[in-house]
Amino acid sequence: MNVLYLINFAGKAGTEKYVENLIRIGSGKINPFFAYNIEGELSKKMKDASVPCLQLEMGWRSALPAAKKLAAFCRENNVEVIHAQYPRENIIALLSKRYFDKPKVVLTNHLTLRLSGLSGFVWWALNRHFTPKNHCIIAVCNEGRDIMIENGVLPERIRVIFNGIEPAGPPLRSDAIRKELGLADDCFVMTMLARFAPEKGLGFLLDSLEKLKQQTDRPFCCLVCGDGELFGKISVSLTEMGLQNECRLLGFRKDTREILLGSDIYLCTSSCNEAMSFAILEAMNAGLPLVVTDVGGNRDLAETGIVCGFVSVFGDTDSFSSNIRRLMDDAALKERFSAVAAEKIEKYFDLNKLADDVLAAYN
Repeated sequence: MNVLYLINFAGKAGTEKYVENLIRIGSGKINPFFAYNIEGELSKKMKDASVPCLQLEMGWRSALPAAKKLAAFCRENNVEVIHAQYPRENIIALLSKRYFDKPKVVLTNHLTLRLSGLSGFVWWALNRHFTPKNHCIIAVCNEGRDIMIENGVLPERIRVIFNGIEPAGPPLRSDAIRKELGLADDCFVMTMLARFAPEKGLGFLLDSLEKLKQQTDRPFCCLVCGDGELFGKISVSLTEMGLQNECRLLGFRKDTREILLGSDIYLCTSSCNEAMSFAILEAMNAGLPLVVTDVGGNRDLAETGIVCGFVSVFGDTDSFSSNIRRLMDDAALKERFSAVAAEKIEKYFDLNKLADDVLAAYN
């Protein structure tokens, strides 16, 4: 089956990892093609892997020319399925069927964004018009499905297929990051992998850590791995709040698995737009208990079925800091959550199951 993956920005975030995983795991079952607008790490990987690529402008004013160019590429390569990531890409893919009707169009919606205002109404109307033409629409979490229906997506087109990750087996702890940063053996280490963007709630993280510092005498440190537009602002806030010992901003790291294996728990402070976080899946795969905000698929990961963490409402620093403290103070509870986190990955979030379910959706 010839499948074209369509994405606007071919960078290095969770959606790009989703596409990369499907292409890798689907080897032998699909022949991949790739189309994108803005170059990045994923487009480089696709070219290095000799995946046929197409670059096209995806701005709204160029939607029809993009659709024509996409259709020509699909006709030339006998593409049978276009798998679009995000709504804009989906509309361009559906418009391309005006010029070459053969491909089915599958959308994976990685957002959990409720529409509002005039722009929200416009998107609702677009969803009502275009999504009945989709072969299938994949929601990566249960809340994502509910929000899509509110946003005008045809319910019978939606299928929930959780994001997945390859189970790593029993995690082996590592002290490499503690040695690198000079953290004491009794320091309680928390980790968060996140872009420094408004929706990731990094200000809320600092407020929660400040409150935690007031509640416990035990040394702790939160390691934040990532980069982005707010890195400088958060760095200044951290210093002003006197949290230099309690929070370290490590920037972009390639050794995140090693860092997770050297941590005690994993945090997520997102306020919105968190569907099914690959970072949280990676943390669970490393056997880390979770303290997360109640957005997107976070509750599915932490508390639904097998419980391996706690969920707090975004903005409630009392609840968030208290949930961290519960795991700091109760070693048995932390160990129990740690053991079942990796088990939950194998049972519900195995990447091979994701790939099989997505292939079934194509068919």
